[in-house]
Amino acid sequence: METLEQAGFEAYFVGGYVRDRLWGKPVKDIDIATSALPEAVTGLFARTIPTGLQHGTVTVMMEGIAFEVTTFRKDSDYADYRRPDRVEFISDLEEDLRRRDFTVNAMAMDRNGNIRDPFGGRQDMERKLLRCVGDPEERFSEDALRMLRCVRFASAYGLEVDARTWQALLNRRELLSHVAMERVRVELARTLAGPDPLRGLRLAADSGLLAYTKEPLEWSFSRPEAECLSPRMAALEKLEDPLHRWILVMMESRLNSANAEQLLRLLTFSGKEIERIVKAVKVHEHGLLGWPLQAAEQFEELPESSPAERWKLGVLQSGVQAVEDWLVVMNAVSETGQLPPEIDGSVLSQGPDWLTEMPLTGIKELAVSGQDLIRASGKPAGPWVGQAMARLLKLAAAGRIANNREELIQEALNGDW
Repeated sequence: METLEQAGFEAYFVGGYVRDRLWGKPVKDIDIATSALPEAVTGLFARTIPTGLQHGTVTVMMEGIAFEVTTFRKDSDYADYRRPDRVEFISDLEEDLRRRDFTVNAMAMDRNGNIRDPFGGRQDMERKLLRCVGDPEERFSEDALRMLRCVRFASAYGLEVDARTWQALLNRRELLSHVAMERVRVELARTLAGPDPLRGLRLAADSGLLAYTKEPLEWSFSRPEAECLSPRMAALEKLEDPLHRWILVMMESRLNSANAEQLLRLLTFSGKEIERIVKAVKVHEHGLLGWPLQAAEQFEELPESSPAERWKLGVLQSGVQAVEDWLVVMNAVSETGQLPPEIDGSVLSQGPDWLTEMPLTGIKELAVSGQDLIRASGKPAGPWVGQAMARLLKLAAAGRIANNREELIQEALNGDW
């Protein structure tokens, strides 16, 4: 900023940096607005990245920190309800602040800490009020994503939404259909990862916003009555991992694993995230006193199996990560006193120990291979090898036989394959 000013330009911190500094919250991004044109900014600094020259933004790298430096600008019409058709570079800071979404984001601060606040953002902060700059219907029509940002900011900062702003959101919510699903997912993810995710979901449900996305989302949060906002959802804030929060949301949305997977794909989650969430939902979906039902059905091969053995074979089927994720979520739910009646509380308390006791959790950990069984038996390869290996895995995981090469081969040779 000193460099820009010494070159004859104005420069101010703007947006979230000012808001979070005034609130005493950790600062994530550093945005600077300046009267300097992009080419002037590029010429003043040794390391720059042309992040968005068409919108006047240059990223300046200094001491390993990225500074987003944007020329004062005035936006034209928003034909796609998301980004301006073109921008006009200007020299007036107040006009630049006028185009921003909410008053709490429309403040500027010079490098000496002096605040420029033409739209009353600081007063709104004191009143804990979220209010659009100017006409809220215009702000939401310019960029429909601002409606989801409204929900996120209100929940993250504990703000009440101004009445005119909320009514404008209800009036313009159909414009959300113009926003890419990836952007919808980012805002929802930020809301769910925030300090009050339950309030964010309530606001989203009360607004009915999620009934207007580009791709229809078939889940409870698309409706104001939001059946899934059950007492168990209070566990959300107890879960630190955002994916654990999504697992609980899927469970409480009463979605089966297939429908959960479809919804997550529509929201453009990564394949790895989808797999992890859906596997934990499957553990819950097929639950029988806390362990997977399909696994329990396989215990005909292990007569008189104990709860611990059932659990261990359930782990083999579902995978360690899925079971650990399910345990974390269910223990958080248990702390709310709202554990579903079909879940055996003792399983939650003993499950981690049973998991730790397991000598192996996958077939690659067996002390024998299929080739070992073929050589020891003298029989040709065939389906029997896979059946024998699966049987040995169950016996070893349940602790009925040691994961020892000789014992495993002897057990396989005794089998009727």
